[in-house]
Amino acid sequence: MSREAAELRARTLQLTVVLDALRSRDRANAEQMEWDFATQLQMEGLPQDFPAFPDHPEFDLRAGMVTAQEVGGDLYDFFLLGPDRLGFVVADASGKGLPAAIFITLTRTLLRAAARREPDPGACLTLLNGLLAFDNPEVMFVTGFYGVLDLGSGELSYANAGHPPPLLRRPDGTIAALPGSRRPIMGVLEEFSYATERRRLLPGETLVCFTDGVTEAHSPTQELFGDDRLERTIAAAPDLALDAMLAGIIGAVDQFMSIAPVADDVTLLLLRWLGPA
Repeated sequence: MSREAAELRARTLQLTVVLDALRSRDRANAEQMEWDFATQLQMEGLPQDFPAFPDHPEFDLRAGMVTAQEVGGDLYDFFLLGPDRLGFVVADASGKGLPAAIFITLTRTLLRAAARREPDPGACLTLLNGLLAFDNPEVMFVTGFYGVLDLGSGELSYANAGHPPPLLRRPDGTIAALPGSRRPIMGVLEEFSYATERRRLLPGETLVCFTDGVTEAHSPTQELFGDDRLERTIAAAPDLALDAMLAGIIGAVDQFMSIAPVADDVTLLLLRWLGPA
């Protein structure tokens, strides 16, 4: 091979490497832009301002989420359904990353629309499930707990789609799981219907809604945080403002995990009934 041919081959190889690097950089930039957009879309969709409804002294509410990746597959949301009803939800989509974030964002949008047409929580989740399952080639699914609190009476109506049941903390510190059936996940069986349960909250009672990222958080030795430890953490918390209680639960989970990586999103919503205005 002549000297000129060798130099040409070397230059061609260099150019090829540079072009490959540029293409890789452009792909990485495009992927990062997708992640940034998904993060912005998800976080802007979650209520961030607390107290959420300062003109409603009947209740207090706090919520927070720690994602395992840049975007998460968990959801918390709450909204007023007229002047005297509060809707709230905690949900968890299958999978992780961008697909789960897109699916859970779609779930939030559809739930809000369904909640304004179906006042009954069971009927609302039935409608939502049909919408999610109608065109779902990836067979993604979501678990969720959706409740509606009557601000005049304290009556809580709710439906559960395969989600961990919330815990109820009484003013004396005792803990009980909210009774009711735990129906199948949403997004798989299009014709499935969900039942509505009811319970009247007493003034001072606090409902703790969470995703399984809380109870399935694990220590460096692979021990699970678990239901019992969560109940003890809630019971031991002084009857403080909800922001302190929320911070205490998240802090207990974080301390338990220590240096272990966050394997799943950690999401909590706390709702305390204070009595009619």
